[in-house]
Amino acid sequence: MDKIIFFHMNQLGDLLFSLPILEATRKQYPNIKIYSVVKQNLVELLDSTGLVDKIFIKEKSFVKRLKLIKDIKRENIQTAVLFSESPETLITAFLSNIKKRFGFKTASLKFLLTNKVNKIGVPSLSNNITLAQSIGLTKTKENYVDLININPKMSDIVSQWLKDNNVDSNFIVISMGASARRQEKCLNNNVWVETIDKLQDKKIKIVVVGAQWEKKNIEDILSKCHNKVNIFCPEGGLLELAALIKQSKLFIGIDSGTMHLSASLGIKCIALYGNTDPNQIGPQPLNDHIIIKKSNIKDIKADDIINTLEKNEREI
Repeated sequence: MDKIIFFHMNQLGDLLFSLPILEATRKQYPNIKIYSVVKQNLVELLDSTGLVDKIFIKEKSFVKRLKLIKDIKRENIQTAVLFSESPETLITAFLSNIKKRFGFKTASLKFLLTNKVNKIGVPSLSNNITLAQSIGLTKTKENYVDLININPKMSDIVSQWLKDNNVDSNFIVISMGASARRQEKCLNNNVWVETIDKLQDKKIKIVVVGAQWEKKNIEDILSKCHNKVNIFCPEGGLLELAALIKQSKLFIGIDSGTMHLSASLGIKCIALYGNTDPNQIGPQPLNDHIIIKKSNIKDIKADDIINTLEKNEREI
């Protein structure tokens, strides 16, 4: 095997779940050429790992999908690993003349795969490790920590922002939102207002983070807080967000890509879970983090978060 291509899923957390498999591939086959197919917003983060030789961009346009197939076909790649189960992904791999196509039995177009493995529950690192074993990888790390690299320029930009906003290094990052399709994972807004007010009463510095599209909603929520709260919605993409999180002492937030990004940077998380299972998709390694879980995430209250923080203050 001299070339391999990985077809990634679209969400940040799912990309992070795939990085240990890329690392294992690089270590076990140091001379192999590794390709990846990802969405545009994940390119910079994936590239920072240094685990991939060439990245193809996944786009919705039919014309651009045809071009993607043509570009992949030109590379004459014989092995594909499909983390994604989408019909578009399986069709793309099939039409790219890739001889061996490894994926999950749960894919709707699984007949387009040459090698299929079982998948338990939702996308996760444990499922990806099973997939990795099917291509002969024997030593895959069971967490995604320390695989993302932040360049000094990005760190300097964030350091300047922190200085300009009078935020020292002893601050907590809070992430309130989820992707537009996963709003059921969110807490009630008033819980965040009460939590932030109580943290500020304890003289704890806070930075609330989110995507640019979330900024107006975040501002509306925080306008109800007693005091001004710093908001960081990076224009420089995920690596800029990573650079800010890396300088924090703690992350508090729901099960989200931002939570997994924080854990991947070695930042302790207080992770808030509803009906999803942290044993399968919790921050990694799970024992390094603090989980607050209720069957309905809307039942999590501000006191649950504050009391958990106070109880674990020595660890943070």
